[in-house]
Amino acid sequence: MTVVFAVLLFVGVGAIAVIHAMWGLGYNWPEADEGALVRAVVGDGRRRMPPAWQCHGVAAALALLALWPFVMLGRAEETWVQSVTYAIAGVFLARGVAGFTPTWRSHFRDEPFATRNKRYYSPYCLLMGASFVALLAGELERQ
Repeated sequence: MTVVFAVLLFVGVGAIAVIHAMWGLGYNWPEADEGALVRAVVGDGRRRMPPAWQCHGVAAALALLALWPFVMLGRAEETWVQSVTYAIAGVFLARGVAGFTPTWRSHFRDEPFATRNKRYYSPYCLLMGASFVALLAGELERQ
């Protein structure tokens, strides 16, 4: 069962990596143009997407995080694996929680980002963070 869970987590994080890579290549998906995209996925008042290298950097980091569940399989009892997993989960959970704070909402207030963040982006980050912890717990229980 943990292998299936690892695959699902790989797909969940990997999809976000692919989307960031597409943005780095100049795609405006899921919006019609760059202005609409930046309001939908950045939301901090800027009018242009971040530079391609930043999008690709985020995509690369997310791709590595997407592979991490497979590194965990069979190694969850190792302290370094647990530490890295908790760090990954912590980053996702912190981003998820931050999206609901007044400070975040005052800085990232462009629409539709503000609404999508509250409905989708922050809950998705919370789900990914909790999923890393759940996978680790399932792996530890198996051993």
